[in-house]
Amino acid sequence: MQNPSGVAGHDWLIRASPRMARPDAAACPTHRRIAMRPLLVAEPPVPFRPAPREEFPFGPLFTALDLWEHKDWSVERVREELRSTRGPFRGWGAPVHPAHLAWTAHALEAYATARTREQAAAAEAGLPPTAPVEQPWTWRTRRTDTPDPRGVRQYEHTLWGRMYASADGTVRDLWLPSMGRAKTGRPDAELAAVAQVMAYGAPTPRRKARAEPPSDATGGAHLPGLVRVFDVGCADSSVERLLAEGPAEARQRFTDAAAPAFLTAATGTGTQPGESCVDCKAIAGCTDLERTPRLWDGRPPALVRRRRSVSAWDLRLHAECPAQYHLVRRLHLNDLSTENRGAQRGRAVDAWLDAQHAERPVRGCRDRDAPDLATIRARTGLDDASAREAAGMLAEHRLLCPLNGLGTDEQVLVQHRVSAYVPELDVVVLAVPDLVYTYRGRWIWRETKTSVRPLWEGRPLLHTYPQLALGVLLFHAGALGDDPRRSWVELEHLREGHGESRLERIDPGHVANVDEARTVIAELAQPLLDDTTYEPRTGRHCHGCQARTWCRPGIAYVTDHPRPGSPDVGTSGEETPLPMPEQRQLTPDHPSGPGATPTPDAGPTPREETSSHD
Repeated sequence: MQNPSGVAGHDWLIRASPRMARPDAAACPTHRRIAMRPLLVAEPPVPFRPAPREEFPFGPLFTALDLWEHKDWSVERVREELRSTRGPFRGWGAPVHPAHLAWTAHALEAYATARTREQAAAAEAGLPPTAPVEQPWTWRTRRTDTPDPRGVRQYEHTLWGRMYASADGTVRDLWLPSMGRAKTGRPDAELAAVAQVMAYGAPTPRRKARAEPPSDATGGAHLPGLVRVFDVGCADSSVERLLAEGPAEARQRFTDAAAPAFLTAATGTGTQPGESCVDCKAIAGCTDLERTPRLWDGRPPALVRRRRSVSAWDLRLHAECPAQYHLVRRLHLNDLSTENRGAQRGRAVDAWLDAQHAERPVRGCRDRDAPDLATIRARTGLDDASAREAAGMLAEHRLLCPLNGLGTDEQVLVQHRVSAYVPELDVVVLAVPDLVYTYRGRWIWRETKTSVRPLWEGRPLLHTYPQLALGVLLFHAGALGDDPRRSWVELEHLREGHGESRLERIDPGHVANVDEARTVIAELAQPLLDDTTYEPRTGRHCHGCQARTWCRPGIAYVTDHPRPGSPDVGTSGEETPLPMPEQRQLTPDHPSGPGATPTPDAGPTPREETSSHD
């Protein structure tokens, strides 16, 4: 198979981690194929660029566990070492954020508690104790002189996690940490890949990422009688046993589930721009990823960083609190706190609308029966008050649904990912509008928001909802549709009361709107791209932050500022305003621009002029 443009090197080696067997509809097939070939490199080469903060959430935890499991440190001694750390932990990796260190101390104690509890239960069941394994297991085939039909001469299967084995080698355990609670639903193909390496792999010294492996095969000399896989929750010490079987069962499981998944990943063709582009070695030669230079006229940061992705949610979260962006968005720290009522209601409404809009053939919501309260409660799990609010919002949407009367030949894309690359910033821009659809050659981008409050007329619309500003810029740059003058960006603002909802439209072909959008995105993006410390910025968002448990300023703020008694508003509801310049007129020459709320009895529907679907 020919290597794609933008990569160079050798493709005779395939290295497969269990993650590559995991189904991923959003992954790019070409990226997965070349990622499994470690001897292929980007062309031109990309130099190593260290991160200013540790970006692997489990990195400090694994270092801490090494001290406990391999150096015989007590948990309290390791915790004290974490408390006194300023910068990299034990000299490894990049400097660690203080809240990340605090989370690591919590996760270490949770892991140690779970491990001690499980070993006691295993002893009661008559199983031998298992001890930490320093060198990870690898299952490697013997290198051949003749490549197989895929051009491969050697396969190498690896593992990730904490590994343990009994003294006599009859039992092998793998512990997979999860950020919150222990997971129970890992895909069959992934577990099959794990079991195969555990049963037939051998301890393997670490080597450089692109170094050639030895030619000899590994594993098979002393097979264990039992391999077990556990998932452990770093937030609550929960443990779930995912697998317990012998080598024969592991081999059959691999043949049935993992091998076909690996084959698909190793031979995939075609491209699918998205999150995969951030780590792709072939980005320089990819012609399907839309290039959008000077998308918002940003300047490269002073510290050159590895390629990153940026979304509207990234921008909003960083503007609220850089620490929350780093800890929650990038590291995925999770204290198991629940979303507030507004967020739960908003997600339920979004999911309901997505399901209806995704049905084929396309049918407008005006042609559907309004859902009753009992059905909403049963399908969403909302409480009575939230279900009543959701029912009112769904009823309002029936009048504003963009699919009402839409022709069968039009395109309707639900939660469609729009991707673009800003080359001078080395940034992949990701956007996922609620709905993208066509109407007679015109592309329309629809964002739906739920709120208990009305839109504030004095607040800049593009600033309140940066995803609208990003949509304007992506349309203007040609990332979706060739002619921005034949496109619209829409905001559907849903409220419970009859006639309280709004439909706002923004013309991405109008220069003033593009300038406004550039200002909004530039003032949000530049601080994010320049940030190297991710310092906390306290505010009312601290009440809902999933990393607040480990953030001292956040804890202090919540203590000093109890939650006010205002209505709950979540991430899918009304958003906190950010300071911005005065908003320009959005649709200056159009009678149905922002401020004009369409109603079903307002006369003939001006589809050609305004793209309103009443």
